[in-house]
Amino acid sequence: MKGSWDNSPAAKAEFFFKKNDFFVFAPLDIRGYLDDTCKRNKDTWGIPEKMMQATKQERIYQLLKERIEREVYAPGCCLPKEVELAAELGIARKTLRPALEQLAMEGLIERIKGKGTFVRDKSVPHTKILVILHDSRSITNPFLYILPGIQLAAEQLNTAMESCSTASLLSRTPDEAAERIVADGFQGILVCASNFNGDEPIIGVLRKTKLPVVLPHANRRDQRLTGFCTLGTDYRGVLRDGLRYLATQGHVRVGNITLNNMRGIGTEEYFDFVREAGLDDDPGLLAMTNSSSEDGEAVRKAARHLMEDLADPPTALFCFSDFFALQTYEYLHEKNIRIPDDAAVLSIGGQIGCNFLNPPLSAIDFGSLDIGRSAVRILLEMIHDKRQVPFIVTPHRITERASTRKMIYQRNHLKEMSI
Repeated sequence: MKGSWDNSPAAKAEFFFKKNDFFVFAPLDIRGYLDDTCKRNKDTWGIPEKMMQATKQERIYQLLKERIEREVYAPGCCLPKEVELAAELGIARKTLRPALEQLAMEGLIERIKGKGTFVRDKSVPHTKILVILHDSRSITNPFLYILPGIQLAAEQLNTAMESCSTASLLSRTPDEAAERIVADGFQGILVCASNFNGDEPIIGVLRKTKLPVVLPHANRRDQRLTGFCTLGTDYRGVLRDGLRYLATQGHVRVGNITLNNMRGIGTEEYFDFVREAGLDDDPGLLAMTNSSSEDGEAVRKAARHLMEDLADPPTALFCFSDFFALQTYEYLHEKNIRIPDDAAVLSIGGQIGCNFLNPPLSAIDFGSLDIGRSAVRILLEMIHDKRQVPFIVTPHRITERASTRKMIYQRNHLKEMSI
C-alpha cells in the first residue's frame, strides 16, 4: 500500500545501507586533512571523491619522497623549478604543489624564497613539539591509546617530541613555566586533556607561550573555553549510528548503559534518535549511572536492572565506553547470559583490545592512532602554514565483531511465528 512501511529487519537493513552509510576512517590526504565520511557510490565503489582526486597527488608525493630517501636528490641539492619538475613528471603545477608542501612539512625539503627548494639533512629534526600528558593512568584514559599515534607521526614527520605531565609543568609559576617552554625551543604544543571548566592554571600557561596549541581529543565546549584548536568526536553521530546499526541487526529493544551526562546529549534527544532508528522508546531501557566512569559495580548494577528487572529485557546492550562494556561482559558471563545469542553488546571507543575479549567486542571505533597522527599533522600545519581551524570532527566507524554479529529477533516476534 502506498506510504506503508515494511518494519522487518531485512527491510530496515536495506533502507539503512541505501540511505545511511556508516562513518568509516577516511585516510588522511597528503596534507593531513580528515575526510568526514566515506560514502558508497555505485560508480566509485565506496571511494570518496576527495580520495580519488588526491590519488595522483599522493603518487607524486611518494615518488619525490622516494627520490629523496634514495638520495637521487642528495641532501643540500636544489630541486628543479616547479614548472620544470611538473613538466618532467607530466603533471600540472597545482598537482605538484601539495606534494611539495607535505615534504616541507615533514622537514624533507626547505623552500627558500628567491633561491629555490633544497633537500634538508634528515638527521636534523625540523620541528620541536611538547606533549602535555594527562596525569591519569587509568585504562579509561583515552590518551593512553592516542599517544602511540602521536609518537609514530612525530617520528615519521621528522619532528622532535618531548613530553611532560601537567603536574610537573605546574610546579613552576605560570610565567616561569611559559618561559621555560619557549626557551627550550618548542614550536607547538599538544595537550592530552579534555572537559575543561575554563579556569585551569594550565590554560593560562599555554596562552602565555603564544604558541600553537592542539587538543587531540576533546569537545566543542573545550574549544570555546580554551580557544585552542580541537579535534573531537561527533558523539551524536556515534549514538545515531550505533542505534541504527543495532536496528539493522533485528533488535527492537536496545538497552543503553551510560553515565547520566551522556556526553552532553539530553534524554529527549537520545529518545529522538531511538525513535528515528525504529527502536522501542521504553524509558526503562535507558540505564543511567551517577557514579564515575570507573565504577564497575555501578555499571554491573545497571546491566542487572536491564536484564533482570524489566518484564521484557533488551536483546542488545549499548555501552557508554569500553570500560562499561567490560563490566557488562562480567555480569553477563556471571549470569550465564550468552553473547550475542541472548544479548548483543556494542561499545563506544574500541580502545581496549576488543579482539581479545570472549566473544570479540563490536565497537564504534574512534581510531586512536589516527587521532594521534592527525593531531601532529594539524599542529605542524599551524606552525609552518599558520593554519587556524577551531574544531575538527574526527571520523568514527563501526567495527563489527562476534558480540553483535548474529542476527537476533525479538522474543515476541519468535512467539508470533510459533503460533
